[in-house]
Parts: sequence; C-alpha cells; structure tokens
Amino acid sequence: MNVAIEIAFSFKHALGDDYRKLELPECATVHDALAYLGKRYDVFHERVFNEIGEIRRNINALVNGVNVQFREGFDTILTDGDRLTVLPPVGGG
Repeated sequence: MNVAIEIAFSFKHALGDDYRKLELPECATVHDALAYLGKRYDVFHERVFNEIGEIRRNINALVNGVNVQFREGFDTILTDGDRLTVLPPVGGG
C-alpha cells in the first residue's frame, strides 16, 4: 500500500524533503512507518526514537489530519492512500 508522508519543520532537514510516498505492507502502523524512515535516515531516527528504541513522547503524528492519540496511538493501522504527517515538538509562549 502507498502512504503519503508529510514531514514538518526541523524534520525536513533530517530527510532532505518535506513530502514523500512510502510503500508499506498491508496493516502497517504509524510506528512501522516511522521505524522504516528511522532505518533509512539516521538523523530522523535520533530525533524520533529514544535510546531504547521507543518513539519519544513529544512526537506528534496525524493520519489524514487526525492526531493518532485520538485513535490507537502509534499503533494506528494505515490504509492505502492515507496521509501521515509527522510533527516535531514545538514550543512557544
């Protein structure tokens, strides 16, 4: 299945682009997509995963505009044609 990936802000530097398509196996999860990108791009892996390989708590992901925390978290299953947006932590005040 094909999933469109949008990378925002500082993650663009990690991947060298802000948009790409991934071909993933059926029933792949958001975690699977992030792990795939992490294996291909070391800087992305360092920013998204902690020392023990878990996704950092301050990483946000949206599937078709809906925060995965309102679904199944990073275990949310992706389907063909989904758009996954990955957002780094953002601070402000």
